[in-house]
Amino acid sequence: MPGDQPDVFLDVPNLSVDEIKLDVQNLEAHIALNARLANLLSLNAGADVGIERVNIQIKGVKAQAQLIVRLDNVAAIIDRTLTTIDRNPQILTRLLDSVDRTVGTVGGVANTAIQPGGVVDRTVGTVGNVANTAIQPGGVVDRTVGTVGGVANNAVGTVGNVAGEALKPGSVLSSTVNSLGQTVQRVVDASGNIVERTLDTSGKVLSSRVVQKAGSR
Repeated sequence: MPGDQPDVFLDVPNLSVDEIKLDVQNLEAHIALNARLANLLSLNAGADVGIERVNIQIKGVKAQAQLIVRLDNVAAIIDRTLTTIDRNPQILTRLLDSVDRTVGTVGGVANTAIQPGGVVDRTVGTVGNVANTAIQPGGVVDRTVGTVGGVANNAVGTVGNVAGEALKPGSVLSSTVNSLGQTVQRVVDASGNIVERTLDTSGKVLSSRVVQKAGSR
């Protein structure tokens, strides 16, 4: 494109006036052209002239005028953009992929969080594991021995197993009081099993269960 050709050019090659009287109100000139190519290119160029009111008196006027608006530069920019995309189609592919990945990421975060093994699942699982471990034989609760009634342990193993004299049949390993005022004891029965039994305030056994068999120690 020749450098001496402007996009908008007003040419008045010949003008002669014997007498001219001109009254113009609200003369506006705009250059505008809206050209858009996806999200890659947006251009505004063009020409727009508006006059609200003109009062002109001319005597003996000879004039020539030419208004030239060239859009070759705009067309060249669009052409270069299309040519670049045509030669490098991965530009559009990457642009569309970036949008797809953005939407996919938002949905993927929530989906992954609620899937098995996700953040929510692991959090609940961890809390459950802690509670489950605590109530298992040898867990935190099992290893915490109450002192109500003056019962004491003779010895405690590294895995929470009671050793020595405490494992004799009839030995009371622990004694606590629950929220209902009932006494919860762990004792060794005649077979060597550790039994958890619940007693009322009069000492009557309400329930009992084996929490650790003799052969598992």
